Amino acid sequence: MNKRFSTLVAAFAAIATVSYAQIGDKYVYLKNSTNYLTVTKENAANADSVGVKATAQLDDKAKKDSALWLPKYVETIATGDSVFQFVNKATQKNLSFAVKKNGADKYGTMIAPGIDKFVFKSGVASGSAIYAAYNLDGKNVIVSLSNNPGELAVAENLNVTNSSAVSLVEVEAPGALNLTTVADLAGKLSTFKFEFKGKDGGIFTATDLIPVPVNGKYRFQVVGQEKSTKGTKKDQYITIDTTMIGSTTSIQVAAFKLDTIVADGGAQYQGGNEGLQTFKLSMDLGNDSISMTTDSIVRFVNGKYEVAVNGGSGYTYIVGYKTFNGAPVLCIDSAAIEAPFITLAKGTPAKLPGGTGVYSLQLKSAEGQYKANHDKFLSASSAVVGGTFVDAASVYVPSTQYFVKENEDGTYSIQARDGGSLSAIPATNGETLQNAVVGALLQDQPLYAVDAAKGIYAIGRAEGDTLAFTKLDVDMADKHIGYKYYTKEEMSYGAVKFNLTSAAADDIYLSLKEDSVITGAKGAENAVELRLIEGGDLGAATGDTVYYGAQALGDTLVRVAYALEQAYDAEGRLAHEPVNSVEVVKLSKKANLQNQRFFFVAGPAEDSYKVVEATGTGSMVTMNISTLAVTYSTPTAGVETYFNIEGAEAPVYKKMESGHYNIGNGLEMLTASAGVAKMLRVGDELKAASTADDFSLYVDSAYVNRGEDNTEYGYYIYKGAEVKNDTIIGSVLSAKGKFAADAAKGDSAIFRSATIVKDTIAYEGDLKDGKQNKYKVRDTKNTSLVGFKVVEEGGFEIVALNSNKKLAVVNGVVIFSDNVAPLTFTTEATEAPTANEDVEVSEVTVIAGNGNVTVAGAQGKKVVISNILGQTVANTVIASDNATIAAPQGVVVVAVEGEEAVKAIVK
Repeated sequence: MNKRFSTLVAAFAAIATVSYAQIGDKYVYLKNSTNYLTVTKENAANADSVGVKATAQLDDKAKKDSALWLPKYVETIATGDSVFQFVNKATQKNLSFAVKKNGADKYGTMIAPGIDKFVFKSGVASGSAIYAAYNLDGKNVIVSLSNNPGELAVAENLNVTNSSAVSLVEVEAPGALNLTTVADLAGKLSTFKFEFKGKDGGIFTATDLIPVPVNGKYRFQVVGQEKSTKGTKKDQYITIDTTMIGSTTSIQVAAFKLDTIVADGGAQYQGGNEGLQTFKLSMDLGNDSISMTTDSIVRFVNGKYEVAVNGGSGYTYIVGYKTFNGAPVLCIDSAAIEAPFITLAKGTPAKLPGGTGVYSLQLKSAEGQYKANHDKFLSASSAVVGGTFVDAASVYVPSTQYFVKENEDGTYSIQARDGGSLSAIPATNGETLQNAVVGALLQDQPLYAVDAAKGIYAIGRAEGDTLAFTKLDVDMADKHIGYKYYTKEEMSYGAVKFNLTSAAADDIYLSLKEDSVITGAKGAENAVELRLIEGGDLGAATGDTVYYGAQALGDTLVRVAYALEQAYDAEGRLAHEPVNSVEVVKLSKKANLQNQRFFFVAGPAEDSYKVVEATGTGSMVTMNISTLAVTYSTPTAGVETYFNIEGAEAPVYKKMESGHYNIGNGLEMLTASAGVAKMLRVGDELKAASTADDFSLYVDSAYVNRGEDNTEYGYYIYKGAEVKNDTIIGSVLSAKGKFAADAAKGDSAIFRSATIVKDTIAYEGDLKDGKQNKYKVRDTKNTSLVGFKVVEEGGFEIVALNSNKKLAVVNGVVIFSDNVAPLTFTTEATEAPTANEDVEVSEVTVIAGNGNVTVAGAQGKKVVISNILGQTVANTVIASDNATIAAPQGVVVVAVEGEEAVKAIVK
């Protein structure tokens, strides 16, 4: 047992003398003096809840149904009271509430799983009560009805005779209701059926019926037989027949047939038959049984038929059964009628063969005031009449698509997938988002078949409401349909190019000409390359992520705007403006930053897009095909320019996993020597006193708090690094100065002692007023942030990202420069060094040759060469920086003063 809640200890007891047998087979009202318990949707979630309403508010059948409850017997408890569940007539759901407080002493009345068994309790302050009692937080609590909408009354005691603790409840029979509107019979559909509880209803049950209201009564047409079969083309209705039936004339009665209205004084009538086609319907709301009557009937008098109207004050004729020859026959009479149990059944609605899905809607209005748009397609319209139209619909353009939802009751809801005005909505991460919602074209209403074979239906009865429905083969998993979307990972790939989509021009790209003016040019090699930045990354107030789609129908889509950053290697430079420290491209001379972020809006053809500003007037990039001039403004006369957006073949920067690497250029590798960056030889060319550990460099992301979608691949390169969680201490590759060195040479590259804590770096000895300076990753004083830029030939350039200077070598000195050809590096994973300290690496190199040994970097030092037997073959002091010494063929040992001896093989 749940310790929090006890089992039901009390519920509704029998009210006064009302027994279970009397209340258990019909719907009843539950009321407290003047107000009725009813199901409503008066809450923020628009979900089913219960409240109380006055009689005046229950002014139609649907609202009355929401206030009717069918008691279903569950059990009899020890007190002798009967426990019931109560099923609402409108929703067919149990009266139920979750045991959860709305406030300090209030319980919500949301229909939710929880307490759903109750008893009527009589003798409570001369009335009755409806309540449930249980234990909450150790307190015995009674929950009962309240007159306040949306809540239940609460009393923390079990004294059900205390009238202040509970609300009094009475049971009231609902009585009869005259059905006077089409909605009373057919609901939201246009047709309905009568059911005669298993008996033959004759023409009344042959097929669906169409109700036609007439002064509080009805005529009934039979679907498919609305017009006369005799060629008169007049409407025909179910009519009281002039042909009498029965075994003898004394008990003959009138039956029914389809007929048209005839003029008064017709040959077969003494009076017209219009009154013979009008029927009054009254429903017993307790069990939905219907009484069908009329005040007119046919009689055969003196050899003629006559229409008898009102046989007396309040006199009516009832539709029912009489038995002839042992068989009941449906007829109409005033006496000895067996009243049938007549109920209503849902009609057969028009049904889209494709069911729920995405459709194009094509207007069919060849005549009348809307004929100018005949055969055109609706586009992002909330109403057909007065909406916008286009010449074609596309599976790539959501503004020409409509989400159609088939409801359980046979009705349909229709909403455009794109369009509507924008409104700001808050987001949990602080970024301002936007919502684009278009109104419903149709909401919970039927379709009317016009030509179902051709998919043509009407969504209403007004001119212009006839549409051809064509289901589109749309990828429902694509939540960005209609707009080009890039993941964070894709945005890290190389710059994009914009290739003009035109049958009149081929191989045309957005390009640059003099003064950095954007224009069109032939050939991909002339294309301007631009890197993508998600608009939302530029600041919290941009609002460049927009939710669209037929959201009310569960079809939520997302579009994202992008800013453009000129690629690092593009020639020329476009107009830029900083947004949150990011230099984004401006495609126009307008000062407003809204012109710097763009949606790529899909065109009718696959993979073609318009470049449209994210907010504002809808300006876009347009190109004149004749002159290749590019403008940025609102297009005129529907002239729009579409581009194929081509991605680069490789990322701009390589994504590196943290770890140890050899970073090399040919036979040389990067390392540190006495704090200076050096490219030293390895491989077949021996280096005295060097080991593999000397060239093992630790590479780690410069960012800690960028998240998994980090696409700015910035790194630090360490020679010796001690890593502890978010802190790294070591010597990091840096520029010696602040990127202000002689432009002819560049800035010397060194390994500088630093401490990195999360996203800040502090260089040893860099103080101000005795306090340590700390720099963010993108601070220009951070000279250590590098990226591994991909080059077409293979490999990478090491780029100082805060200056765009690249690692190069001039006269043997490693520098960061922007005017010297950079080195191309390769990276190869390696083992971590045995000791992560800055090891001094000898610059002495021993190279074995043909009959000699060359010793470099040992000027002024003594060199002794011995053969494998230990015999000295050379003993000399090197006078030059690059000396060649004769040596015998085979293995020799070369010992340089101050260095460890190394072996060499002389050829």
